[in-house]
Amino acid sequence: MLELLAALAISMAGCGYQGQTSATGLAFDPENHSLEYCEYYLPAENGQVQVLYFSAQGQLFAKKTLLDHTGNPHGGTTMPEVIQTDLRHGEVREVRREQGQWLMRYRKSGQTGWKSVMRERESIDVVDAGFDVYVREHWQALVRGDVLKFNFASPMHGRAIKLRARKVACNQNQLENTCIRVDVAQPLLRLFAGDLDLVYDKVSRKLLRFEGVVNILDSRAQSQRLKIFYQYQSLGGSF
Repeated sequence: MLELLAALAISMAGCGYQGQTSATGLAFDPENHSLEYCEYYLPAENGQVQVLYFSAQGQLFAKKTLLDHTGNPHGGTTMPEVIQTDLRHGEVREVRREQGQWLMRYRKSGQTGWKSVMRERESIDVVDAGFDVYVREHWQALVRGDVLKFNFASPMHGRAIKLRARKVACNQNQLENTCIRVDVAQPLLRLFAGDLDLVYDKVSRKLLRFEGVVNILDSRAQSQRLKIFYQYQSLGGSF
């Protein structure tokens, strides 16, 4: 059902953005199947990727900037700098490089103050959309069944959260793909945190579907669990 809705929404230009994109994601509520928002990845320019978030009604409500300083436009990096701003609530999430360390800043809304912490560079393995690059770099290990553990930067918590990724069995209608589950590495915390389920194309190794708690809050500034379908304008490169 959701697959048909996603295909229909994409064919109808998603949430109405008409600019050039390298990838488009359509986020649905997995319970009532309503289209919640669309995310548009603009083509990379000088190591920078802009991501625009539009509501189903066609209004820009959030934006994100990913900065890659590796100089490898096709390979990407697992640790881009990130600045994400929610235009509705004033929430801001930042992960920046500063003086050889990581600066993580978080502001819940335009009415609250900033929380800032510095972390050692070696304490973080993956930042934001850098997980997509991480999967491709460790593709063979994941396919053969290895369990990978990595430290994921969380500006909201002001620290790195240790996660694990592993290959799992796909649903019957996804057998031609590769399915990966991500959860918290610590067994006790795993009881309270939800899983992230991702579906990748076996040939292009591109992310096709994502289901789990997203890094975009809902209209009430609450966390939300969604299912996102991705479409790409080319098979090369990354977000």
